[in-house]
Amino acid sequence: MRRSIILLLVLVIQLAAIAQNTGKISGKVTGKETGELLIGATVIVRGTSASAITDNNGAYTVQVKAGKNTVIISYVGYADIVQSVDVSSGETVTVNAEMSISSRPGDEVVVSASKRPEKITEAPASISVISARDFEQSSSFNIGELASKIQGVEFVRTGVTGVGFNARGFNNAFNAKILQMTDGRNSMMAGSSGLPSGIMNTVIKEDIERLEIVLGPNSALYGPNAHNGIANTITKDPRKWQGTDLVVGAGNQEVFSGRFRIATKINNKWAYKLTGEYTTGKDFNWRDSIYAGGTVYGPVVAIPERLSTRYFRHMRGEAHVYYSITPKADIIASYGGSDNDFNSVNNTGRNQIDGWKFSYLQLRYVSPRFFAQAYETWTNVGKSYGVPGYTRDYWNRTHSTITEPTNPAYATAGRLFPDEAEAYALRLGNMFKEESKRFNAEAQYHYNFSEIGLNMVVGGSYQKDDPKTFGTVLIDAKEKVEITQYGGALQLEKTLPAKFKLVGAARLDHHSLFGSLFAPKLGLVKAVTGGSVRLTWGKAYAAPIILFQRASIFGLVFGNGSGVTYIPNGAKFSDASQQKTTVPLNPEEINTWELGYKGTVGKKLYIDINGYYGNSKNFLSPALTVGGRALSVGDIPITTPLLLPGTVTNDTLKGAAFSSYFNYGQVKSYGIDLGLNYYFTDNISLALKYSWFGSDITDDNIKNDANRDGYVSLEERNLNAPKNRLAGTLSFMNLAKGKLYINLSTRWVQEFDMYSGNQIGTKAGEGKRGIVYGGINPINNQPRNYVKNFNWGALGGFTTVDISAGVKLNSMLNLGAGVSNLFDTEQREFVGSPSIGRLFSIELKAHIPHSGKSKN
Repeated sequence: MRRSIILLLVLVIQLAAIAQNTGKISGKVTGKETGELLIGATVIVRGTSASAITDNNGAYTVQVKAGKNTVIISYVGYADIVQSVDVSSGETVTVNAEMSISSRPGDEVVVSASKRPEKITEAPASISVISARDFEQSSSFNIGELASKIQGVEFVRTGVTGVGFNARGFNNAFNAKILQMTDGRNSMMAGSSGLPSGIMNTVIKEDIERLEIVLGPNSALYGPNAHNGIANTITKDPRKWQGTDLVVGAGNQEVFSGRFRIATKINNKWAYKLTGEYTTGKDFNWRDSIYAGGTVYGPVVAIPERLSTRYFRHMRGEAHVYYSITPKADIIASYGGSDNDFNSVNNTGRNQIDGWKFSYLQLRYVSPRFFAQAYETWTNVGKSYGVPGYTRDYWNRTHSTITEPTNPAYATAGRLFPDEAEAYALRLGNMFKEESKRFNAEAQYHYNFSEIGLNMVVGGSYQKDDPKTFGTVLIDAKEKVEITQYGGALQLEKTLPAKFKLVGAARLDHHSLFGSLFAPKLGLVKAVTGGSVRLTWGKAYAAPIILFQRASIFGLVFGNGSGVTYIPNGAKFSDASQQKTTVPLNPEEINTWELGYKGTVGKKLYIDINGYYGNSKNFLSPALTVGGRALSVGDIPITTPLLLPGTVTNDTLKGAAFSSYFNYGQVKSYGIDLGLNYYFTDNISLALKYSWFGSDITDDNIKNDANRDGYVSLEERNLNAPKNRLAGTLSFMNLAKGKLYINLSTRWVQEFDMYSGNQIGTKAGEGKRGIVYGGINPINNQPRNYVKNFNWGALGGFTTVDISAGVKLNSMLNLGAGVSNLFDTEQREFVGSPSIGRLFSIELKAHIPHSGKSKN
């Protein structure tokens, strides 16, 4: 006891001595053009981990070492202020700042890479930002379009509303490789898919302050669902961005969009914002890929999809209330929801989304050192259904050769009148039913030991998934699926001599299905003139999403969390000993090295280059075909009708197939992302973004035999992404005395083949039904061919041109217009999607300031 007291006294004395060698810098930050206080500006002390954020009065205080310090003050959309300050021990020095508006890259402050504010050029990760100004200069309601201008991002468009993005290859229709977040909240769909909410998100364009996209493994801070990247949307604080925005937009494809945002600071304690959107239009013509008929239904034929409509509708809105406990601590309550109708691509064809609802309720506590939140997310799929099964069943039941009701097979396969066939085709199984939810809780503590140059972030999180699909998507009709994850993370950042910074992070998670998962990360950042060089290594885990584990969709796609038992083609149907079981899934383990540079060369050129090399153990495949008749998922028998059950002749099965998800042994992937921004003048700039991607998955190596059929098919060794991509944008800003802007963009995507479940697009098979050769079946020594949908040919291979412009009509009104795919080029970049034609849009925005306090 005495020894402990002595040690405690020694520690107190040491801390007191350290405190005597420190001082403080404080002040207020305002906008030079407007004179208003800038709330949320970031103050960083160069060469240390000390930082602060201005409070609701635009004020800040940061503790520093005694002596000479360099302070960098940053704010979104403004040029940095860099100032040298001498601080004596125990002294507080006042440094006020007036910031000028700027749009140059490198000035941004980001939070997603390290879960704390830092200059983008000093972040230990490959990170890009789409700013509020970028969104303001887009005349489309679809916020995802701007992802096509970001380096390292594989942007795809599947329709007027359908956009998405991927990173580092291996894309497919159920891609959850990038964790989607909003204001620190996991905004992926709750329930079976766990996919990004995408166009069903609840945020409107006018309420986005910035979108930060971090590429590479980030499980060390964000858990096993952040294995390939993060897209974190940060919305506008109503105290910083006050006023009422009213927007009306229109375009071809019968597009109409109306949006509003109301944000008010009531007093020094209370503020609120309300947002809403109603958008409607008509999608492009989809490409038909449905095959029907066979056996009692007549010959196999390719038929048009039976789409009920190509019109889409999106309604979304949010409400937020901010309460300031102190000038530096807030409690924020938020609710958001959306209701959606549209067509979406899946692994078998398309889904008709009808009344799909996505919503959340969130409570946050935010202060400089402590952050805590709890939120619930809900998904209700409404009356949505799968178009392939619906189309096939309607055709078959109206073309059956069984016409006599007395036939024993009539009830399940007889010919029906159209209205009867319609009701049959929309039964559960083709029609989805899902009422799922997810609960998340998180706490994070941040402390800066400025006297020793050490910054610490420590946190813990909990997630409980509660999917409920009533057997229509998951095999959960009789057995409840419930998954919990909890874990903790620690990050330490230490400043070193010679302008080095060392970052180390580690996270330990427990997954109720996969046990403990440990993810470390190390980064070394070296400050150089105008920027920094970084070397990082990270380990991440990709836990298979619930769909991959427990799927039972359309009698074709089955989850492999506990293995799928099946009868192989060529086997004796009655011989149970010839049945096989797939190898159950394990989490994918990713180890990635990255080397990058980000900074300004001279005064005109900004460079962002990143190279990466990753090694994935237990690589998670897209849905791959297995030749055989599926019998059970785990120990749960499959009772729904199979899409490709095959036939039995002389007790031998042939022609059966299903799809599932598998682990490869190891897959290496590597690539380079390069971004260049050149400023001819302050108002004229050119941005070029180039990416190259490669992998050894393309090698004809037996280790890539994911479905264990003894042959490495082209489906198993395909990148599912272009090797090369290039985008460029020429921008003219602040023309006509700051009233006009013009942006010219172009994008080139190299041609590539793609396989996604039953969907196929290859150069060699264009114009005929898709076939994947699977080698010789050792059971019967016959060629094994896996049948797919119709093959419309390879994707990519196009160059498109976009143009956008806007003019400030007066102090309140702005008019913007844009055209994407100006020359109406054949643009296909996802299997099963239509060719995206020319799209033009125009928007009129009115901004009404509140009490003269508007920022924007």
